[in-house]
Amino acid sequence: MSFRSQVHLSTQTLVGASSTIKFFSETILGHHFKEVELDKEEPQPGDLFLFKLQSPRAQWFGAHVGVYCGHGEIIHFEGRTSSHGGLPTLLGYCEGVVCKQGHRALQRSRRLWRVLRRRGGINPGELEQRVREAMDSDPPPYHPTGSNCIHFALNLLGVDLMTMDLDLNRD
Repeated sequence: MSFRSQVHLSTQTLVGASSTIKFFSETILGHHFKEVELDKEEPQPGDLFLFKLQSPRAQWFGAHVGVYCGHGEIIHFEGRTSSHGGLPTLLGYCEGVVCKQGHRALQRSRRLWRVLRRRGGINPGELEQRVREAMDSDPPPYHPTGSNCIHFALNLLGVDLMTMDLDLNRD
């Protein structure tokens, strides 16, 4: 790999990490998303389901994100490591897998943290088209910071975190 491509990959990883961190900033969450209480209302297509992730020794914490598609289904993106595993796989790209599951089954297998709804709503037809495309095409490689479940979910909603950041600066 050339120096130029190494710099590009490093820059891409930093931009991806930055956008992931920005998503969890309360400023962006509060400005562009609102929390939904499922005990008071039903999920709507486009709702983001955030599930808690925690390392076995609680050394780090994160979230896995999926998008509610309607009809009781959530689409989400995750990485599948090879049986070899190892440190390079954790720090680099691995196989990306797009899954659609029933939201109740997913909630039984993972700890639901919160459900978020985009302020101003989403276009259901566009979401349906993007979900169909994601299910019919080969998924991109997964990377913990450069191409993860958050990037996938926001892309399904037609959201660009960099644009959101610019919108915040205008207020």
